[in-house]
Amino acid sequence: MSASGVLKKSLAAMALGAALTVAGAAFPATATAAPAPASAAAGESPVSVGANANLNFTIDVLGIANKIEASVKTAQNREGFVKNLRESAFYAAGGQYNVMVMNLSQGYEDHLNGVKTYGSATYDGVVYGIWVFEDGEFTNVGDGGYLNWAFRGWYDRPDNGGYVKFYRP
Repeated sequence: MSASGVLKKSLAAMALGAALTVAGAAFPATATAAPAPASAAAGESPVSVGANANLNFTIDVLGIANKIEASVKTAQNREGFVKNLRESAFYAAGGQYNVMVMNLSQGYEDHLNGVKTYGSATYDGVVYGIWVFEDGEFTNVGDGGYLNWAFRGWYDRPDNGGYVKFYRP
């Protein structure tokens, strides 16, 4: 099997593994209706909103706190996920090619030459493109940081900005 075939299978396995093992943190509605307390007089409510509106509800504060905590952990793990995609693709390609991982929901411009393979992986609803290529240029016009992109290989990155020029090894 060619190096490209092995790389494609490795990228597919990474994407499948990510889709199966990464759980999203949603914030479902947690307010629930509750009957008025027995002590309330007929037509009265402990909370009054507007002229004749009666409400009585509870909020699962602990449930909301747990969801927020899970989201923070998810965001922290996202950086590790992006770095892992970069390293996995680089080593699957035998350390012979440049690698770019980019959050596809952000703007970017790519002028990559000798693309050996392309794949994608999803983490918590965010889809990342993964390019393995010989040389070229890539510009991230969105937010930076490991939450959104990572790259490895032979390159110049003027001013540590969003533009990267890649060279052949």
